[in-house]
Amino acid sequence: MKTRKTAILLFSICLISEILIGAFASGFLRGYVGDILVMPTMYFLIRIFTEKCRKTLPGILFFFACFVEFLQSMDLCGILGIDKKSLLAILIGTHGEWMDILCYLAGTILIYFFLLIQKHCPES
Repeated sequence: MKTRKTAILLFSICLISEILIGAFASGFLRGYVGDILVMPTMYFLIRIFTEKCRKTLPGILFFFACFVEFLQSMDLCGILGIDKKSLLAILIGTHGEWMDILCYLAGTILIYFFLLIQKHCPES
């Protein structure tokens, strides 16, 4: 059960960081760090609800993020007629960028570092 508490804490930290970056940051911080943090945020959210797929989940999330980025580059919002200023368009994204995929990769690597540290520092 302690793992769930850890996941809730880390998800909360990541989510608050994402919100603060989205609301107040610009430049490198908003453009790259925010995208890097998307991966751990999603990972810890899912880990709140399940212990399964702990080792494969980061890879699954990375491919999911790449798929969403591909859909963005195909102008999914435009195809579906979603208003670019709507909440749904903000969640989906309105334009795909290759650099975002590198940021998602960096975020995925961060998750694997977390798993490595967690493996060597078991909870008591």
